[in-house]
Amino acid sequence: MPSVPTRIPHVRFPKDARPPLSILILAGFVRSIDWSETLWAADLAHALAARGHKVEVAADGCDDPALFAGLPLIVHRPNRRHFGAEPFLFRYWARGLLRARPDSVCLSLTPLFCGDVWLPLGARANEVVARILAERSPVSAAMELVHHPWLLHELLAERRAAKDTPRRRVQPLTIGPHAEKSSLRSLGYAARAQPLRGLERETARREVRAALGLNETDRVFLLSGTHATDVTAANLLQALAMLERVATPSRILSSNDAAPSAQPRLRLIVTGRYPHLLNSLARDANCAHSLVFAGTRVSIPRLLAASDIAIAGFGQTGLGTGRFACEAIRAGVPLLAAQHAPGSDLVDSGMHKPGEIIRDDTREGWLAAMGKILDDRWMTEARAAAGSVGPDLTVARLTERLESYLLGALR
Repeated sequence: MPSVPTRIPHVRFPKDARPPLSILILAGFVRSIDWSETLWAADLAHALAARGHKVEVAADGCDDPALFAGLPLIVHRPNRRHFGAEPFLFRYWARGLLRARPDSVCLSLTPLFCGDVWLPLGARANEVVARILAERSPVSAAMELVHHPWLLHELLAERRAAKDTPRRRVQPLTIGPHAEKSSLRSLGYAARAQPLRGLERETARREVRAALGLNETDRVFLLSGTHATDVTAANLLQALAMLERVATPSRILSSNDAAPSAQPRLRLIVTGRYPHLLNSLARDANCAHSLVFAGTRVSIPRLLAASDIAIAGFGQTGLGTGRFACEAIRAGVPLLAAQHAPGSDLVDSGMHKPGEIIRDDTREGWLAAMGKILDDRWMTEARAAAGSVGPDLTVARLTERLESYLLGALR
């Protein structure tokens, strides 16, 4: 399925009494891959400009400058690649930019430099090191760290950033969840992609299902496999195999469905970077026939239109911005979320919940949640709850909250 770039509409918000600001946005290396948290740099820059502010973006590197089309953009190292960090050189450059712009408020989106408002995006160096040490043997970890020679420099630079004295007042922030005892304050959640509605959604549902070989009466899960881990994936796929054994055609069909031209089935659309891992685990669970691999760079709004339930199964506490969870709820699709997946708290609050949280990461725990796809009443109620929660999960609302911190930094 071809990649469809996600674009945030350039909508002009109503002006209020707040004065426009001169905002310098500092970013590290901005990657254009769909799952990169650094894409928030482009989203926030465009959204702040749409609110009437004078926005200038300064990035250490960027693999697609078109992300910032229409905005002043300074790229420190145009030929930089993802694995080419020079944190202290970047800090020296960033300090020079701030000195040259005494009237601008600085929004820093990198953990390497503290701005007037600080919204560090992406994994910290200490988190990368901890993950390498936890997932590998000592010898393997040492070899892996050799291939990341900049990590030590990033660790030192991030510690320096934490001790920086901002020109005004710093407010460390985050998008989505934050780790326990973290000093970061959450701005809340937002979906980057706009959901499809009405006829556009119906057309996308029909086209995507046809392209993926899915029948209209199939019950379809959509799994975000970008950060897949083997234990959770194995439990989830074993649950799918168990569910298939009890999901007879009569149980899959809704009472409103007409007589099908083909037998209804359970299907799991998979996106992400680990198709081989998931396919291998599906074979072990005897459900490989139910997986449909959609690819890596795909249109999530179109896949959500074609799906009945979304699954956010992977993630660590305090990491990620919960973008997939938000986009599912915004699209009115019920969400099944593992307890530590980013955005899981969106389905675990309030009287009317747009999904289910899986606290027991076993095949039985996943089976209980995934079985909801056969419950028409639950599906209807979860869709309605998603419709009530979704309107607040927008970049526009998140930008309004961020704007208040930018204004506060000037007081």
